[in-house]
Amino acid sequence: MARWNVTEELQKAHLTQVFSGGACNILDEKGQLLRNAERDPINDWLTKKRVVFFDPQIHPDTHGEEYNYAKHSKLEIAAREAATLNLYEISPRTFGGITSLEIAADHFRWEEPMVVYYSDGNIGEDRVPDHSSKGHPLFVPYGVHKHEDASRVHYREMIKNADNMRKYMMHFAREMGSLTVTFSGRPGPNDIVITPGRMHAADIFEAVVRGSSGERVFVHFDDDETQRDERGNPLFNAPQHPKEIEMHALLDQYVDEGNELRKRIAELIGVNVFVRIVYTQRSAIIALEELLLLKKMIKA
Repeated sequence: MARWNVTEELQKAHLTQVFSGGACNILDEKGQLLRNAERDPINDWLTKKRVVFFDPQIHPDTHGEEYNYAKHSKLEIAAREAATLNLYEISPRTFGGITSLEIAADHFRWEEPMVVYYSDGNIGEDRVPDHSSKGHPLFVPYGVHKHEDASRVHYREMIKNADNMRKYMMHFAREMGSLTVTFSGRPGPNDIVITPGRMHAADIFEAVVRGSSGERVFVHFDDDETQRDERGNPLFNAPQHPKEIEMHALLDQYVDEGNELRKRIAELIGVNVFVRIVYTQRSAIIALEELLLLKKMIKA
């Protein structure tokens, strides 16, 4: 029997009240993949309150089965559409690229209530995450520059995240008339320019925020330099087998990009009655309770 009150069948996806997304799996000091348990106490509380939610971290310990793409991708889409409220975790251990774009779309395009939870990446205690002197939470992945195996796994994660953010942005450009991507000619003075050798995570996030909010925005890729996949999506240009010094230089960029993305989310996501930005599990539960009461989804 599954541990939580989670959406498990496509036929019951319409009953989903909360979509609980964000950081799924994390890499440990040696680059091994672990299930992220940071939201477990929050999910326990949602279950206690008899709230039906969808958590994309499909795992036998919590869902009674392993992730199955054919089943769970359809279930996830249906659950997202049905959910009235969203909880997004931004972990210091995972980059959070796609999560940032989902936050932008939910907040500006669909205007859905949400809790953005900056976790501390520590399942043993509940504390405010590591942050800059100005208070912006930091991207602090395990093992970068400390363990060679972990560094190489994070390097592959960097390429995957950069490519996925580009693909996701292209998806939004096809759906939104306000967001236009160009490949030819010279960029305009106000265009967001994406070069092939940088992730541009915060710039892509900003483009989706501005497009989702109805602002006319142009994103420019240089057609002579940009490589594309078989479907025409622009790719991040990073060497597949870099030398050690080159790899660590690019990983420095990866961490810097993750930090800038977190800062940009805090700056661009407006806080209002239906949005909460929190930093501990306890405050996430309080924020969820406030919004669930506000939407009359639970009783006081």
